[in-house]
Amino acid sequence: MTTTTMTPVSESELGRHLLTIRGFHFVLGALGDPYARLLHGDGDGTAAIGEEIRRRGPLYRSELGPWVTADAEVAAALLREPRLDTGHPGAGQDHVRENLWETWRTCHVTPLSGTPLTLPLAEYARLARLNNPVLGPRVAGSWRADVRRALSTVLDPLGPRFDLVTDLAGPAVAAALAAVLGFPDPAAAELATLLPRLGVAPDSVLCPPRLPVAGELAEAAARARELARDLVEERAAGPRDDAVSALLATGHDRADVAQVCLLHLVAGAGIATATLAGAVVALLGHPDRWAALRQDPGLAADAVEETLRWAPPVRIVSRIAQEPIAIAGQEIDADDHVVILVDAANRDPSAGPDPDRFDPARKNALNLSLTGGGYEELVAPLARLIATEAVRGVATRMPGLRTDGALLHRMRSPVVQAVLKLPMSTGG
Repeated sequence: MTTTTMTPVSESELGRHLLTIRGFHFVLGALGDPYARLLHGDGDGTAAIGEEIRRRGPLYRSELGPWVTADAEVAAALLREPRLDTGHPGAGQDHVRENLWETWRTCHVTPLSGTPLTLPLAEYARLARLNNPVLGPRVAGSWRADVRRALSTVLDPLGPRFDLVTDLAGPAVAAALAAVLGFPDPAAAELATLLPRLGVAPDSVLCPPRLPVAGELAEAAARARELARDLVEERAAGPRDDAVSALLATGHDRADVAQVCLLHLVAGAGIATATLAGAVVALLGHPDRWAALRQDPGLAADAVEETLRWAPPVRIVSRIAQEPIAIAGQEIDADDHVVILVDAANRDPSAGPDPDRFDPARKNALNLSLTGGGYEELVAPLARLIATEAVRGVATRMPGLRTDGALLHRMRSPVVQAVLKLPMSTGG
């Protein structure tokens, strides 16, 4: 029997592939396709683009090829649809060497084999069964004290002026994850510089990064995997009072525990950082809500939940049809690409009254964020906890917090719409 191995993709091959897809986004966006415009970073923002997509119908075929929805009912149905998955039926996810002019596969844009962001949904379900008894929705709160102690090491030393992301959100999330998972120094310190490099991964699934950024992502993912494996081996030899030790105590395979740990680093950190930054931006943009939170920091959980609805940390979910599906009057063929615009669906007028308004007191609103059985749902409980405790800590320690400069978003970030920088001041 003979086996064949794939030749590693060269920089020139990857660069050509990324530029080709970026060209598709630019040209088709310029010709008026709203989904292409969204991916290219042009236009009026996701809320306006969501309205434009809804005007095209509950499920429309983009000129780029994917079926796209911003309709709340259709989005909810697709996120529950068992005939959708993350990969192509009977085929791989590496499209770098394909002739895109023939295949029109604009999914799985960047090779992410070093990250766990495009695993089959059944694999996420299996890993969730390992994760949930320790870090799932019913028990994540048991790590609250660890999170608060870790956050205090970042929040307490902040001076009167700092940057929201580089000085607060990024380091706070890194410290909290290190404390809960059990990373010792110096690995815990390394996470503060490593995790921001991993933050581009969710965008890179659909949106081509610059070639140097793609290289940095691959290096960061490899290093994160090493750290996760090293931690698992250390805790297997000497358990401590941390989540990785608790995961190992369930008797699961070490490789699976390392994979769960890696998911929290690659996906959970970015979700928690984006949610924390988004909540602070939203609250300061709505002074009455910020004042209410200062009066009662216990409202932090409501503020985080509304942020997840209003400005989700994962705004686009990508799926592939495994077999034909009939939905919303359309026939989706097997191997078709399906895209759910979560943020736009959350703001669909049919989802509830005044959906564009940021209102943490909102009750029973449709919120499709961090659902659908993918990596987002697995890491969501711990990410929610970290973001909530950080928002609570900011409101308690910095009642006079205000923005002190321009908000800067990361370029080509349609999935996360990541806040890159925002100068802050704690002055009156």
